[in-house]
Parts: sequence; structure tokens; C-alpha cells
Amino acid sequence: MPWYTLCILLLAIGLSDVGGKEIKHVVLFGDSFTDQSRSHSISNGTFPGKDYQEVFPPADTAADGGVQWPWYLGLYGNYTIWNYAVGGAVCNNNLTPLFDVPDVLNGQPDWFIQDHITSNGTSHQKLHLDPDEFVVVLWIGTNDVGINSFVTDDQKANTSLVDLAECQMDTLKRMRSLGARRFILNSLIPLQLTRLYSNRSDLVIHWPEEHDGPVWHKRMFNLVNSLNGLLRSGVQSLNEQWASRSGGYVEYFDSYAFFEEVYRHPDVYFNGSVPANVTGWCHQCPDPLDFHFCGIGDCTEAERDSYMWWDELHPSEQTGRNVAMELFKKIKGVSRF
Repeated sequence: MPWYTLCILLLAIGLSDVGGKEIKHVVLFGDSFTDQSRSHSISNGTFPGKDYQEVFPPADTAADGGVQWPWYLGLYGNYTIWNYAVGGAVCNNNLTPLFDVPDVLNGQPDWFIQDHITSNGTSHQKLHLDPDEFVVVLWIGTNDVGINSFVTDDQKANTSLVDLAECQMDTLKRMRSLGARRFILNSLIPLQLTRLYSNRSDLVIHWPEEHDGPVWHKRMFNLVNSLNGLLRSGVQSLNEQWASRSGGYVEYFDSYAFFEEVYRHPDVYFNGSVPANVTGWCHQCPDPLDFHFCGIGDCTEAERDSYMWWDELHPSEQTGRNVAMELFKKIKGVSRF
């Protein structure tokens, strides 16, 4: 979309990064909302190695049905993107184990170490990125509070939302111990707006079983807002601690408020060939009991940019473009979220 890219590039020319040096690299940790291909690499047996940078498509598609938002963020800001997110990931597999893929606290930072740090854990440890030239973006939590976990009462005993929030703070602390100094923590989105967590109870491909939709809907609203409140408080506490030490600062990106803005004003954000649609989804699975039928009745290529959601849980590629634009503005210090 030329008008979209042009606006972003013009904005980039007119702004300088807040806090000193210009950002050149963005380091990402998260789940399928951010993953560009690592989960596919793992499942195919070609476990991502050093400097892994594959982006879907053309070989496949990301969870948004096309190109994931980090690619657009790299385009808009002329950043090198180091994306360590994995579809299905949680913050800590010891708290909310789901698919046993590399988690945000331990497994994903290990890839960062492999790519950017030598002599890790020794007196000769060296970070090969300038701390003032990269920002770490953390976006996790959807799987932690979702199906097979909190919303279905399947979380491990003695695990609370406080533990989930502390895990995210611990991840930021770990990255700081490795030399990172600039961070953005994304809140959870309003998951109750997705089809999976709506107040409807009919079967869906992500949960082809009986369930009480209205109960899930109310529970997810409370889970997301409660965890986001804990995350915001945690960020404030970290910034207070780090202000008196050797530096480090965390920006809180209010993904929840941003997604609500997109939901309420869709005509500003969607420009496909049909009217903007924030309640339906593009990728159809006519038989929720058989994923082989998925794709029948999908929206057309021309219609895709009209949809907020790709499927019953994941944002669309167009929503991702909007996320990338707003995170670009966040890095530049001009986002109202």
C-alpha cells in the first residue's frame, strides 16, 4: 500500500530517536502474534540456528496469514530485526506449560546469546551490539491466560497472574544482565474481542469442544485486564529501580488500548475491497472438527486488508501493519499508546 509506506517513511525522516543514539536493531520475544517462522522450523526438524532470519512467506505464511508485523517494522524504521518469538510460546514453561517450545524467559534469550554474546557468564562476557542502538520488545501472555491454561482452569497448581507478571519482569531483568538497556513491554490485547473468547459457545477450530462462551468471555476480560495492571505496575517498579543504578528503561506499550482504538474506528485502519470488518475473520474452517477443511470460503486477496482478524484468535496482516506503525512511533517517542 504505497500511501501507507510513504506516510511512515516521511515520518521517519522528520524524527530522531528519543534517548540519544538512533535505533538500528529491534530484538523481539513472544509467541505466534510475533513469530515469523521459528515454530515452523522447529516442527519441521530444522531447529533455528545462529543468525536465523527466515521470514514467511513465500515458503509458508505466518499466523496472520501472510507477513508478520516485525517485517513491516523493519521496513518502516530501516531496522535490522532479530525475531526470537515462537508460536505457542508462554513466558515460562515451568508456570504454564503448553507446547514445550522455547519460552520467553529461558529459551528465546538463549538464541539472543548465541547470536550476539561471546564468553557468556564469564568475566570476559561481551555483547556485540551497542546497547544504545537496539531495543528489546517483549509481547507475551496470550497463551499463558488462554485455553489449556487460565481461562479453562488448567494452569498449574499455585500459579497466579502475579507469577505471570513477575516472569515478564524477570525476562527484562535477564536481558538487562546481558547488556540491553532499552525495552518496550507490550500489554495483552483485548482477547475478549476475538471469536475464540467471544460469548458464543459453538465449536471453533481452536477449541472444537463444548464450552460456556459467556463465562469464557467474562473470564478473559478479567484475566487480561488484571494481568495488564500487574504488568504496568511492574514496569513502573523496574524503572524506579534502574534509575538509581547503571541505566535501563522500559516503555509500556498499551496494546490493549491500541486494539480497542482499531476496533472502534476501523475505517481509519482498514482499506480492503469490502467494508472494514472487526467482528468476522478472513480464514475460515467450515468444520471445526477437521482442520483439513480450513481455507474453504476464505476472504479473497483483495478483501484481506478489510479484516481485523485472520482467524478466530490471530490478528490479520493489515492489523499487523498498524501495530508495526504504532510501535515504530513508540520507538520514536511519539505514540500516544
